Amino acid sequence: MDQREFADLAAWLRLAPLLTEYLPFTAGELAPSCLTALLDEVLVGARSVLVECGCGSSTVVIARLLARRGFGHLLSLEDDERRAAFVSSQLRREGLGHVARVVHVPLGKHPAALAKTGWYAPQVVHQEVSDYVDQHGLVDLLMVDGPSGEDLIRYPALPVLRGVLAPGASVLLDDVGQPGELTVLDRWRREFGLRFRTTTPRLACARLTP
Repeated sequence: MDQREFADLAAWLRLAPLLTEYLPFTAGELAPSCLTALLDEVLVGARSVLVECGCGSSTVVIARLLARRGFGHLLSLEDDERRAAFVSSQLRREGLGHVARVVHVPLGKHPAALAKTGWYAPQVVHQEVSDYVDQHGLVDLLMVDGPSGEDLIRYPALPVLRGVLAPGASVLLDDVGQPGELTVLDRWRREFGLRFRTTTPRLACARLTP
């Protein structure tokens, strides 16, 4: 068992209180060790207005944590219609619709995209995020785990959403062991003056300077 496998096994044990019923964790899901690092950031940083790019079973686990804690909301943007429908259905079934919401947003051309990769449809993102912020306040945690596919496709997340991030907000990027995400991370460092730390071999986290 290598270090990454051991970290994921230990994370499954920590997650046990939130695994109240079966959820499918596929290869594309946020790794258990990354999920625990995210949950730690939510709890220790008292994060309460969350946005994530890319949803999955981890979205349900985050919603369970927020509901048990008693405060906090999550908006998830997802380009895969089938995945968005499943997670939305699961949230409703568990009575978590007041805590978390998944919005299906198709991919398309985007002015902030690099190398013509595209991103989530601009008008849909603007409307959904604006309504969310109007209702709950500025975003204090941004988790970027999607879209998946081409290198650099996750770059627009910060340029697009920077204006709705609260001072001191946490920004997390998954899959930082991959070349595309490393390039995105480097550009975010230079363009936004962020200092990322690697919380696991796959997840990087930074906080916006107040």
